[in-house]
Amino acid sequence: MASSLKELDTGWIERGLLKRRSNHSPVVCFETTDPRRLHQLKSYLSWQPEFARYEQVFVYDQWNGLERLIRGDGPPRTEPYRKTAPASPLGQRLREEGVSLHAFKAALKEVDPYLRKGNTIFIIQNVSEHRESESGLESAIKAWAIDQGVVARGSTVFILTADAGRILDEFTRELAVIIEVDPSLASEREAIIESTARELEVPLDDELRFQLVVATAGLNLHQLESILLESYFTTRRFDPMRLKTLKSELVRKSGVLEVSDPRAGFDDIGGYAILKDFVRKYIVNVLRHPERAGRFGVPLPKGILFFGPPGTGKSLFANALASEIGLPFINLVTENIYSKWLGESGQKMKSAIRLAEKMSPAIVFVDEIDRFGRRGVAADSAGEETRRVFSQFLEWLGRPDREAIIVGTTNVPEHLDEAFTRTGRFDYKIPFLYPGPAARLDILKVHLGLGAGTRHRRPPLAMEGDALVTFLARDVVPATGAFSGAELEEVVTRARRLGFDRGAEVIGAEDFLAAVRSFRVDHGHRQRTIAGCLAQARRLTDDQGFLDAIEQEMEVGEED
Repeated sequence: MASSLKELDTGWIERGLLKRRSNHSPVVCFETTDPRRLHQLKSYLSWQPEFARYEQVFVYDQWNGLERLIRGDGPPRTEPYRKTAPASPLGQRLREEGVSLHAFKAALKEVDPYLRKGNTIFIIQNVSEHRESESGLESAIKAWAIDQGVVARGSTVFILTADAGRILDEFTRELAVIIEVDPSLASEREAIIESTARELEVPLDDELRFQLVVATAGLNLHQLESILLESYFTTRRFDPMRLKTLKSELVRKSGVLEVSDPRAGFDDIGGYAILKDFVRKYIVNVLRHPERAGRFGVPLPKGILFFGPPGTGKSLFANALASEIGLPFINLVTENIYSKWLGESGQKMKSAIRLAEKMSPAIVFVDEIDRFGRRGVAADSAGEETRRVFSQFLEWLGRPDREAIIVGTTNVPEHLDEAFTRTGRFDYKIPFLYPGPAARLDILKVHLGLGAGTRHRRPPLAMEGDALVTFLARDVVPATGAFSGAELEEVVTRARRLGFDRGAEVIGAEDFLAAVRSFRVDHGHRQRTIAGCLAQARRLTDDQGFLDAIEQEMEVGEED
C-alpha cells in the first residue's frame, strides 16, 4: 500500500555515511521515529552492493532484542541472534538453540567485539529514554567513538531516535554524528500519494495532487500513508479538507502545536481600518506577491509583534492574517512548553520549532510571547531551563532561512527582553489599542451581521438600514467609550439575549441600551491603560506615520 522504498529520498542516509567515511565518528544518530525511515535504512543496507562486504549487520530494539539483518533482493528481514549457551544442567537442547538477548546492556556487550575486531553495522532502533546505569549506552558510545579498531575497520553504529538530546548527554553527543531527518519531502509525499491512489484506484488529477502534497507538509511517511487510508475508508476519496483535519489531530498530539486552516478574514473584524490598511500594504501584499517583492529587493516579513490590552483583537487579527494570505495557522501552545523535568522544556521547544518549520510557510502564532520573552536568571535548574528556551526562540527569530512567519502577541510589552524588541527580530511591532468611535460603530455592525462579507449571523432587528446605523452612532457608540472589541461583541450578545428573554420578535433599541447599561467598565483604569499603551507604542513602533494615524483614530481624550 505504499510507493517503492527506492523512490524515497536517501539523502539523509547518504549524509550520515559521508560523515562516517570522513571519520567524523563511527556513531551516527538519525533523529526520526518514522517506521518507514527505519525500513528504508534496512532496505538501503540490503540493496547497496557496497554493504555486501560487511560481515554482520545487527539490529536491536527493546521488544525483539538483538537480531541479525538478512540481506537480499527482497524486503529486508531479520532473524533472532542467539548466543551460544554454556554447558549447564539445562541440557543439550538449550546449548543447541542458544540464548536470546533482550537486555540492552547484554546486547551492547555482545556486539562490542564484532565492532572492534570485524567489519560490522549495528542498528539501534526506537530508543527513547534509558537509564545509563542499566544500559551503559553512553559509555559504549564513548568507547566506540574513539576506538581505533572500530574506526579502522569501518564498523558503524546507527541509532534511530526522536531526539538525540533525550538519550545522550552533551559530551556524548559531541562524539557522535547527529542527522536531522526530514519527516517527508514534497517529492516523497507525491510518490506515496500517487502509488496509494493507483493501488486504491482513486482518481488523481494535477490540481488534487498539488493540494494533497501541500496539505500534508510536515507529516512523516507513515503518518501520510495512514491519513490517506483513513480519508479513503471514510469518503472513498482523498479529500484535502479531511486530510487537513486528520493532520491537525496528529499535530495536536505533540502537546505544543495546534494547526488549523482559518477562514475568517479581515471582513469579519470590525474597525481597525488603519491596522488593516497597514498590514495589507506592508505584509499581505508582499507575501501574496513574493516574486515581485524579490525583484524590488523587498524582504518577506518573518516576524510580527502585536501588543496591547486584553480583548483588543490581537489573536483574532493573527487568524485573519493567515486567512488573508492563505497560509496554515499554527498555534504554539506556550503554556505546555515548560516542564518540571530537567531538560524537557528545551527538548519540547526544539521539537516544536522543527515541526513548525517543516509545515511552513505558515503563520506560527505565539500568544503571550512574554512567557519566554525574557532571559531570566540562571540561579537554579528552572532558571537555566528558562534561559535555554529563551535562547532557542531568539535563535529561531534570527535564522535567515526561517520559513515560518512568527506572529507574537503580548499584553505587557514592557516585560519583553530588549533582544526581542530591537530592530531585526520582528519586522513590525503593531499596537492594538481601544477602538475609537468610527471603529466601534464598525465593530457593532459586523457583530450584527451588517458588515460586507461578514460571517456573523444577522438577528431580527426592529430598525433597518440608515435608521439602525444612526441609532447606533448616536446612542450606543458614545456610551461605549474605551470598550474593547471583545466587550463590544458582548454588548451585541447581551442585546440578542435580552430581546430573546422578553419574548420579542425583534431586537429593539431598548435591548441595546439595556445591554450597555448592564456592562461595567472602570473608565479611570481604562484611561490609564490607554496612556500606558500609547507610551509603549511610541517606544516600540518605528513607523511614525502609522503611529500618528493610530493616535488620531483613537481620538485620545474623547469624553464618554
